[in-house]
Amino acid sequence: MNLTYFDVKETSHLVEEFYHISYTKEETPLKTTIIPYGVSGLTYIFGKGQKTLNNNVETKLENLVINGQFTKSYDFIVDKPGFSIGVNFKPTTLHKITNADLSIFTNKNSSFKILNEQLSTNLEKIFLTYKENKNLLFSKLEELLLTLKLAKNKKIEIVDETIEMIKEEQGLLSVNDLLKKVPFSQKTLENNFKKMVGLTPSKYIRIQRFLNLIKKYENNTIDFKDLIYMYNYYDESHFAKDFKSFTSKLPKDYFTEDFSIMKEAFKK
Repeated sequence: MNLTYFDVKETSHLVEEFYHISYTKEETPLKTTIIPYGVSGLTYIFGKGQKTLNNNVETKLENLVINGQFTKSYDFIVDKPGFSIGVNFKPTTLHKITNADLSIFTNKNSSFKILNEQLSTNLEKIFLTYKENKNLLFSKLEELLLTLKLAKNKKIEIVDETIEMIKEEQGLLSVNDLLKKVPFSQKTLENNFKKMVGLTPSKYIRIQRFLNLIKKYENNTIDFKDLIYMYNYYDESHFAKDFKSFTSKLPKDYFTEDFSIMKEAFKK
């Protein structure tokens, strides 16, 4: 399995990262756990045999797929050699370019056509035409994204500002901390956040805190036990509860089970 990231040049306000991931004959069949990553995006699947297993429901991944926000882990299975090319968006980008309620895609991988058939057609044309030249492909994707009319209003601005606060604090704050700084009631913040991001603010905060801890661990920044306390987990059992919530595993399983794709992503 080879995961490669590509530079985001003109669309850094919309795109978190571009990526290409491939699976060889020797590596398949492959089964790995995907945990919540705090982003939504899209992926074009080249080849057959890629699927997810989520709550015992199998979903075949074909052509252009929306990757919604996830609140828990799922199994990703590759039965045959192939590759995928994709985009991870900033949290509100998919809402801005489609005006969709992203909560309907939470914990799902769905066909992009059900969201916007014309945009799906335009995107698919780029993926298929430039699949052998990834740099050019991502350049063309940026060109297309820059032509799209983005939804703009005060509510979106406030949700974006809220997301920046959460990221700056690495998830080390509460919803009450946010409510002191944003002109929303708790219900209004939750409703807008869920619609534009696909998650509630509290869930997004917990995911960001958890991800920052795991990323620091994977990059050998600090001892695992010290990280638990640095990220405001009261004790190891508190951390274990969050770990199981997001990964469906116990912390000790992280060292023995296959989280190969996520571990590669955390090292970038």
